[in-house]
Amino acid sequence: MGLFSSLFGGKKKDEAKAEVSAKAAAPPAAKAVKPSAKEKSKEKQAASSSAPAGAVASTTGAAQVKLRLKLAASLRTGEHAAAYQAAKGLADIQAKAGRRTGERIWRQEAERILARDTSRPSA
Repeated sequence: MGLFSSLFGGKKKDEAKAEVSAKAAAPPAAKAVKPSAKEKSKEKQAASSSAPAGAVASTTGAAQVKLRLKLAASLRTGEHAAAYQAAKGLADIQAKAGRRTGERIWRQEAERILARDTSRPSA
């Protein structure tokens, strides 16, 4: 097994061969029956009334991406206050997720940005 496949959860060659042979041996799937219009509307209503559990994680991920982009852009333009706020926001997201190491890293980064900010007078 290669170094990267073991680190990043890659499949072993034997496992991949077993999956291919299992798929080949599986009988063809039965033809699915189309749902009626009433069933479709009920499914839509049920889907809209309750958000899936993955939706929360995806919105958090989207917020992290936006904050990271904001952080990078504001550091490039020299807007240290905006970069500081973005780093603090990333630390808060990590804290809510229970990732103490991630929170500490982003808080330290926020403090580095604050120390680098030349527009603020030192106390």
